[in-house]
Amino acid sequence: MGSRPSIPVVLLPRDTVAIVTGANSGIGYETAKYIAMMGAKVVLACRDEQKANEAMRRMDAEFQEEKRRNSLNIIRDNHLSVEFMKLDLASLDSTMKFIETFKAKYNRLNLLICNAGVYSKNKVMTEDNFELTYQVNYLGHFLIVAHLIPLLMKSGKDCRIVFVCSEAHHKAKFDVNLAEHGKSNPFDADSIYNNTKLFQIMQMYCVDKILLDSDVEVCCVNPGTVDTELFRTALPEGQPGVRKFCMDCFGQIKTPHTGCATTVYAAVNPELIGISRGYYKHSRAAPSWPSKTGRDPEYQNFLWSCTRELLKKYIPPEIDKLLDITINVNNKPKN
Repeated sequence: MGSRPSIPVVLLPRDTVAIVTGANSGIGYETAKYIAMMGAKVVLACRDEQKANEAMRRMDAEFQEEKRRNSLNIIRDNHLSVEFMKLDLASLDSTMKFIETFKAKYNRLNLLICNAGVYSKNKVMTEDNFELTYQVNYLGHFLIVAHLIPLLMKSGKDCRIVFVCSEAHHKAKFDVNLAEHGKSNPFDADSIYNNTKLFQIMQMYCVDKILLDSDVEVCCVNPGTVDTELFRTALPEGQPGVRKFCMDCFGQIKTPHTGCATTVYAAVNPELIGISRGYYKHSRAAPSWPSKTGRDPEYQNFLWSCTRELLKKYIPPEIDKLLDITINVNNKPKN
């Protein structure tokens, strides 16, 4: 760990509590492992308990190896403080159960890392009648953030929300129908995925308005092209092996280990205290500008209003009041 300077390693306060969604594999796994090795209590918010348990065993084995290497700035406990909590982002009921379970057990939250994501090549509707990619990547995380912002705001100095985004948001043409109804017509897998990443950028700007007078910051990160299950799913049919081989040859694909560096950087770097609304594309680098569409207040307001309406069944009055940060947008933005 000490020999891998791309991943920032700092000792975290031992009462730090973190949530990492989709932490049983890929970038989420590496992110959760490193934050736990720095001293935090990390909740692995995952759908599959067996995979999460296997991930925690693997994390602990790798932690023991890091201790044998005398890696710097990691704890010397016997084991990592990690635990599984069930979260199926494709179900709003499951998402609410996760929120309630977490709040019943913890009275603080310092890091919320919205990492989980999917790319569905085929049209798949959730039990809530939304596009799968839209609900997992954006809507479910919106609900978690909305309910846990009050906990973050009372958990002391330097609390952070990190959205794992993508450069794909630059390719998105704002989909009014997806924003308003959680459905896209006609179905286009790339468009839906790109829009969910655009929506995360817009959510960051809106959430920041809530956090202005708090000690909580929010940012988005682009981990780059990382060899994860999501990346392999998104490759065109018939040529994933060829395309991946070519990208490997030119050094364009990161491992999950290197891919988590920017997320960890945004989550723990003390130099970022007080800096909000950053879009980070590299660790140890200044923030970049998101797309012009992502920064557009009209689109932000429209998306925020639509999302609140879609989730009104799951948002009680006190949370809805907290989310009441935008003016009503009566006209749909033009595609």
